[in-house]
Amino acid sequence: MVSTEELTLSAVKEAYASGKLTPTALCQRLVEKISASHAVFITKPRMAEVMERCKFLESLTAEQRSAMPLWGVPFAVKDNIDVAGYPTTCACPDYSYYPDNHARVVAALLEAGGICLGKTNLDQFACGLVGTRTPYGIPSNSFDDRFTPGGSSSGSAVAVAEGMVTFALGTDTAGSGRVPAGQNGIVGIKPSLGRWSTVGVVPACYTLDCPSVFALTVEDGAAIGTLLENKDVGDPTWRQRRTEYLSKSFASGPKKKFRFAVPAPQYMDFSGPGGEPVRKAMEAAMVDAVKKLRSIGGEMVTDFDFGPFAETAILLYGGASVAERYSGIRSFLEARAPGLEPPELADLSIDQRLLKVTRSIIAKTEHWSAADVYEGQQTLANLRGAARRELEKIDVLIVPTAAYNYTIREIMAEEDEQDYGAMLSGRAMVTKNAFLGRFTNFVNLLDMCGVSVPSTVLKLGPENGAGVGSTAPPAAGKKQRKDKNKIEPAVSTEPVPASVADRAEHLANTGNPTATVPFGITLLAPAWTDNYVAEIAAAYEKATGLKAGPQGHGVKPYKTIGVIRPRKSSLAVGKNHPGGAN
Repeated sequence: MVSTEELTLSAVKEAYASGKLTPTALCQRLVEKISASHAVFITKPRMAEVMERCKFLESLTAEQRSAMPLWGVPFAVKDNIDVAGYPTTCACPDYSYYPDNHARVVAALLEAGGICLGKTNLDQFACGLVGTRTPYGIPSNSFDDRFTPGGSSSGSAVAVAEGMVTFALGTDTAGSGRVPAGQNGIVGIKPSLGRWSTVGVVPACYTLDCPSVFALTVEDGAAIGTLLENKDVGDPTWRQRRTEYLSKSFASGPKKKFRFAVPAPQYMDFSGPGGEPVRKAMEAAMVDAVKKLRSIGGEMVTDFDFGPFAETAILLYGGASVAERYSGIRSFLEARAPGLEPPELADLSIDQRLLKVTRSIIAKTEHWSAADVYEGQQTLANLRGAARRELEKIDVLIVPTAAYNYTIREIMAEEDEQDYGAMLSGRAMVTKNAFLGRFTNFVNLLDMCGVSVPSTVLKLGPENGAGVGSTAPPAAGKKQRKDKNKIEPAVSTEPVPASVADRAEHLANTGNPTATVPFGITLLAPAWTDNYVAEIAAAYEKATGLKAGPQGHGVKPYKTIGVIRPRKSSLAVGKNHPGGAN
């Protein structure tokens, strides 16, 4: 089989140039690998169509090929992004439609010579950071299939991490590109809003949406990003570039120095169902990350207040901003499903076309008024001002990509047991999914760009009986601790909501009491510093010595016997859909 190292952009181009491989030979092997996969793709590639595309590319002259920077390079697309000839489902069978045109980002990749190898799984309508909220089966985490793959772009991340494609498109509104990248040990590129077009992307929150790229290396991700540049001023998502930021460079600087900050200790609570050993391992991982950042020229700034960023993260889905979730797919939601009687069944809160957890998220919009939206905008304006003051002190903000690794069992148990009335109440729910967004939700609201990059490997072993702290996020605006240079445990205030003993028992009962999973960090900075951030991320990537996916981390993936049950919906999966539940 093809390894992830053989699938990097440079490796594929070299193999083609030397004659070791052809697009036909490579894609034939990859399509066979994809065909044998479970739940990674919603619509798998059709061999005949892929071979036809390969044949066309191979028929081009040398001059024509050289004008295509992605000639013969295989990629996948998240199934909320249009690809003509494939259905777009958003992981909702009743929503499925066949687009007439490619999304603009897909068109750019195809014009560059890329080969699309199918549409990948996701949390329904991109509502989630866990990767389990889909009726098409749950993609396995590429390191350990007992753990969530991260979401919402779950399938895209797994496809790259497991060597099915060179890169994949996702989306990232609140972390849907970064979280699954971090939890599968690959690179996730979250561009500045407006840098890449969202025309042909099904909206999650239209004003905050952006496509994302999953790649095997930072260099690959940055190269793809350049090809996706939105230069059409008539595009509704185009924005004026900040030229002073675009010209900023780390790699070409004379001293190669940069200033960075990490959140203060009270924001870095890693407590959870993994218990004290996991908390300590994650704290040690952040300490190690700081050392590596210093080794590549980083100077840590200690006078940095993470408060405005934490408050903004809560604002995204704990306030009226969530109403944009409804507006993006309003026509679908307000069109009653055929044959539903009586009429009250069209009520969103009991709309059987959606998974229960998706309904609960979108139905909350009924609790917000236009006045709430404007009040939220005023609050956000104040937070943006406070965040800008802090960002003036540094070049990049460093955060854990995700502070937790949850098992699929833990996520599904929580969501199956939640009180549906409380879920619909409009109150911000303190959930495991919400915890995963602590270091991602604020980014687009504060107009930032970022790169998630692998940092180290964590071994999640049995609980040793030590004390356990809280998984609850700190109160917004809480005072920072004095010693900001030291990453230390946060003060315990609440009992852990999930049983540490239950986690240990589950891992033991599934054949391996110690799980090995990746830990990633994300480098963040103001919009239009994309290239600068990528340069620092590439230097950090080199300092870690890690490569992409389990193979690149030196980890043998752990696979349990049997398939973890998929999410259930009231409709037959695959209805009117050629891909079905893969």
